[in-house]
Amino acid sequence: MVEIVKLLARPLPIDPITLKATAINLIGASRPHMRAFHFSWVSFMVAFFGWFAIAPLMPSIKKSLGLTKENVNDSNIISVSSTILFRIVAGLLCDRLGPKRVMGIILILGSIPVGLAGLAHDLTSFLIVRFFIGALGATFVPCQFWTMQMFGPNAVGSANAIVGGWGNMGAGITYLLMPVVFEGFKHHFDDNINIAWRVTLVIPAIIIFIVGIGDLIFTDDVPQGKWEQRNDYSKNNGDLPVKEVHDAAESEKKSGNLNEVVDDVDSEKNIKVSPHVKPGLEAYIRALINPNVIILMFMYACSFGVELAVDNAIGSFYHEHYNLTQTKADLIGSIFGLMNFFSRASGGFISDILFSKYSIRGRLFFQFVILLLEGVFLSIFKLSLGTIPQSIVVLVLFSYFVQACCGTTYAIVPFVDPPISGTISGLVGAGGNVGGLIWAYVFRRYTHETPQAFLIIGLCVLGISFSTFLLRVQGRMLIEFGRKK
Repeated sequence: MVEIVKLLARPLPIDPITLKATAINLIGASRPHMRAFHFSWVSFMVAFFGWFAIAPLMPSIKKSLGLTKENVNDSNIISVSSTILFRIVAGLLCDRLGPKRVMGIILILGSIPVGLAGLAHDLTSFLIVRFFIGALGATFVPCQFWTMQMFGPNAVGSANAIVGGWGNMGAGITYLLMPVVFEGFKHHFDDNINIAWRVTLVIPAIIIFIVGIGDLIFTDDVPQGKWEQRNDYSKNNGDLPVKEVHDAAESEKKSGNLNEVVDDVDSEKNIKVSPHVKPGLEAYIRALINPNVIILMFMYACSFGVELAVDNAIGSFYHEHYNLTQTKADLIGSIFGLMNFFSRASGGFISDILFSKYSIRGRLFFQFVILLLEGVFLSIFKLSLGTIPQSIVVLVLFSYFVQACCGTTYAIVPFVDPPISGTISGLVGAGGNVGGLIWAYVFRRYTHETPQAFLIIGLCVLGISFSTFLLRVQGRMLIEFGRKK
């Protein structure tokens, strides 16, 4: 109950040393913490909305452009693969420029190929458009990096999971709304699907552009304000010019909770006072030689990577496997994305609770459990396809664990090597896209045996779940032999 109350805490409790929030106020939108929180998930959501806007319309686009099923799978692979490069670059830019500028620029530039997608007239032009639309997937990096700057260690898992989950929900929203918009334009243009799908794609482009402008105008990079000012207050020994921060700290003192804040600072001091490493090749080398980063990249490939592949395939699968209309298949497909409203957030939230009770090993234990169950339900999806309701039940179950695992993975990221957290966030995010590319290829390899693809992916996830026992974060492992207490 205490954790839930903190989720709606007013005034927002602030760490007096780092100025990071130690709780989340979901109903607040004041600067700097909660304004950044809400803009991060809204930005990521509209990016996902645009990134996957084509998927629900694919049956119509396939017919309009004369594409084969193999062509469609190739376009899905390109859409995911291009994001790998963009995410790595985004991680580097976050460390240099700060999250809000990176987020705003990606959205503004990414809206262009979405709006121009309707100009595609053959396979080549369609593949080019999908390649550049993939840049929107890079918004995940500034989304997570933003909350890492605004929230302390005890709340960052929940913050990352909520903004990531609500952002990923954009894929479900696009499956829900794009068919409706398409049907409206289709009716307006006298059932001409060739025009309808092209005009439909202009809508998400406009929304993405507007949100990108909002990021640049109405938000802050860090509690201190601009990215260039991120170390200013610590140099002034805690001089806090932001009134909201000052009032929150005073409230903590009056309520007798200052000791809790001090304890949090002391217990996580290795995270908060680590020297900043200048981003660049050195940061990437430092991250890539860290085994924990590589393992987390594999884990994110088995969570977010699976989500990307399924987001692209699920609507078409129900359309073809059960011979449903495009709209009905998309409505079922929307379930997968809409589960993000709570699934990813719950992963980070529970990880935070276990962290408060069992330190980092609590996070590692939950990571193993979530990955294991994800693999189980992905594997048995093939056995549930006898009826649509039965398949939906298993779809909901594996959706939850796939998305919760995204939250648990990024709940660990800030603790691996804090001075280069932006670089690590970008690399782990890129790992998710590599996974999406691999799983998209599996779906392509089994184009006419999609249930078999789900089984293969599930078995791979089961295997990766045991790599949790190899993670060593802050000197701790899930199972430790001979450790002196």
